[in-house]
Amino acid sequence: MKRILAALLLVCCLLTACGQKPAAPETLSATLENGAAVIRWSQSGEAETYRLYRRSPKDADFKFIFDSGSGETSYSDRFVSDGGTYLYKLEIIGKNGVSTAQECTLNVPGSKSAEEVKAPETPVITSVTAKDKYTVVVSVKPQENCTYEFLRASSRDGDYQPVATRDEPFLYDANEDKKTDWFYRVRAVRGEFRSELSAPQQTGYQPGTVFGVPILMYHEFVTQEDLDSGVAFDEYAVYADEFESDLKWLKQNGYTSITAARLIDYLNGKGTMPEKPVLITIDDGKYGVYKRAWPLLKKYQMTASLALIGYEIDNATNAPDARQKSEAPYCTWQELAEMAASGEIEIVSHTDKQHYFSHNGRCGACTKDGDTLENFLPIAQKDYSDTARNFRQYFNIQPLVMAYPYSKRTELSDQAWLKCGYQLLFAGDSENVSISMTNYFVREAGLNRKSAVVRRVARMTGEPFSDCIGD
Repeated sequence: MKRILAALLLVCCLLTACGQKPAAPETLSATLENGAAVIRWSQSGEAETYRLYRRSPKDADFKFIFDSGSGETSYSDRFVSDGGTYLYKLEIIGKNGVSTAQECTLNVPGSKSAEEVKAPETPVITSVTAKDKYTVVVSVKPQENCTYEFLRASSRDGDYQPVATRDEPFLYDANEDKKTDWFYRVRAVRGEFRSELSAPQQTGYQPGTVFGVPILMYHEFVTQEDLDSGVAFDEYAVYADEFESDLKWLKQNGYTSITAARLIDYLNGKGTMPEKPVLITIDDGKYGVYKRAWPLLKKYQMTASLALIGYEIDNATNAPDARQKSEAPYCTWQELAEMAASGEIEIVSHTDKQHYFSHNGRCGACTKDGDTLENFLPIAQKDYSDTARNFRQYFNIQPLVMAYPYSKRTELSDQAWLKCGYQLLFAGDSENVSISMTNYFVREAGLNRKSAVVRRVARMTGEPFSDCIGD
């Protein structure tokens, strides 16, 4: 009898243990590094997600700021002010629930007095490169905690007029005159101090390596058979035989398709670039990619970057049979994983749940009037975190590229999404992105908030394909 009771007790203990919520994080710390609060925590084998909250001096209670994946153990919070006390709280979310929170505190020192702030040095212009026939890239030797005032003139001793002030040591001067023959000077600003103007340098001074990448934008691929079965031919759809003709044209004209990851690596100083690269992008994740486009990419040994709408893929995965009656059927996560494993399809993001034309006053992943980085960044971080969770689960990758829904963007939204972890942002066909249709890059300037936003040309049915590949 005692043995039976002991066995029952053991079984009960095991069942209880299996259903226990995760243990609280063992450690949580916050330090101030380069003006940001860096929060670190110990890794837990029970974690599916780490959820971080912050309480700032102006908050009455904790506010959610970030969800991270099970492999992440740190977060940088740039919204801390001099002299403030910040409280952070971390929870572990696992299969059996949410842990008790662990908390820590960070006291940010007060601002330095004017006497402690050093005047910046006179800037040094390191290169002035004509990126294309419309745009000049001016690079400056960086200094800590500075902004840079860029000025230009038509001659070395001319009247230098202000062009822009930047917090990065680069100027992308796509001026309204659409010319590149300029002289530039730069002033550094730190606090109340302003440096002397740099020595003037002309376009062509120590120029960097320039290369161009046309970026094409597709959406859906259909045949007459698809139309007969009820699939809609939407505004941005093309016929599958048109896509095949496009691939043939690229091959015959010496183009080599590249992935976005290869472009990122090259701009970060790694790898090589073919003589005539082209980046083929596809938005949304429609079923026609799996059924029509992927076989053609395999046939012609080319690659494409496929930007997924997370919630649409969830819906298709949860109800795959419904696609037979849908005018706009989507791929499932399993089909996407199959394509990604082949090498012809590179998976990128079209956001998880921001692909709505109108929501909360916003269009897609773009900011609205009145948004600030502080209020928009948590929205972007939450969406990035949800996207990252799916990308890790199905593709074992971290999302590095996002395509803007509806091609709507602002400089503020660029800044927010790049802070989340994206390194490249696909925009639309607009001179606000780049005057030139082909994206030209200065390799030595690398990736920054300007070069990371690229222009795509939409491929429309019935139009000459060669019109999509131009300056």
